[in-house]
Amino acid sequence: MDAGRLALVSVGGLSAALGLAVLTRRQPGEVARYVRRIAGTMLVAFGFAAVLLTLLLTRAQSLELTP
Repeated sequence: MDAGRLALVSVGGLSAALGLAVLTRRQPGEVARYVRRIAGTMLVAFGFAAVLLTLLLTRAQSLELTP
């Protein structure tokens, strides 16, 4: 795994972890709850997408599907 893929999977993992932390944090108020849900869901989705992209690129290279 080269430095670019390592950086991408690290950012993805960190984003997913922060998204879970945002989703589980308690804040009073109706607006804070919706903002927390939106931000947390976006962070988790980005994190999972980045990790999945890295895994698929690594798999494609090992199968020699990419140059």
